[in-house]
Amino acid sequence: MLEKVINYFRKPAVSLEDGRVALERDYEIHSTMENFKLPLSRNVIRQTIRNKYDFVEFVNEYKNDQTKIFYTDKDVQAVFNYPTVDKADYADSYCIMPIVRTVDVDMLLKSLDRDLSQKGFIRLLKRLEPYITGFDGKNVDDMDIIELAENLQATTNVNSIQRNTGKSFTLDVEVRSGNSNITIPRYITFEIPLFQNDIALKARFDVELFLETKESEFVINLVCYKTDQTIEETLREFITQIQNGCNGVESFQV
Repeated sequence: MLEKVINYFRKPAVSLEDGRVALERDYEIHSTMENFKLPLSRNVIRQTIRNKYDFVEFVNEYKNDQTKIFYTDKDVQAVFNYPTVDKADYADSYCIMPIVRTVDVDMLLKSLDRDLSQKGFIRLLKRLEPYITGFDGKNVDDMDIIELAENLQATTNVNSIQRNTGKSFTLDVEVRSGNSNITIPRYITFEIPLFQNDIALKARFDVELFLETKESEFVINLVCYKTDQTIEETLREFITQIQNGCNGVESFQV
């Protein structure tokens, strides 16, 4: 009688995470339940993709009448089972793409609106040399950039800075062989990938240089007057390309 009472309160079995069933008394796997699986009643997708083209391809493969795209300046998310007026759903099946800036553009943006030492400016020129496309509104090649960096690196002392009637600066400097003049542009144009998600999409930053002498070196300040506007325009183009690629899917800014 006592055993019947105990059995009444004892759970006969416990479901495991993989769908198998264990008996309560010793958690042995019941032989008849070894291959038991719960029925797949809902097709739920939860995927993170970083590449823009892969994201578009994935969305096009799984999109349906309930698919919606939501985007911010941080990420783009496609929800495949978003509720509609006629059909309730959980909105828990999705693919998300975090929007990540490139390391190089972060280096450029962190260099703006702050004083750079002579060495810091040389380091910036050498690191971002592949993305420099213009000096003072004119096209520039790799050798011009490398020559400027090497000349600045060879400088041992800066005597004076003269702003020319044109757009450039002339530095009266001392090098190991004697005195010399170095011309530095007033404007530098960078065309650089903004997002890791699509390195083919580049943003253009026109940067103005401000120079002053400090002890035996120069200090330089880089200013871009349209930084926020450039980032917003490039982000808008990035989102537009996704919208065009996911044809037939409504998108919303949140």
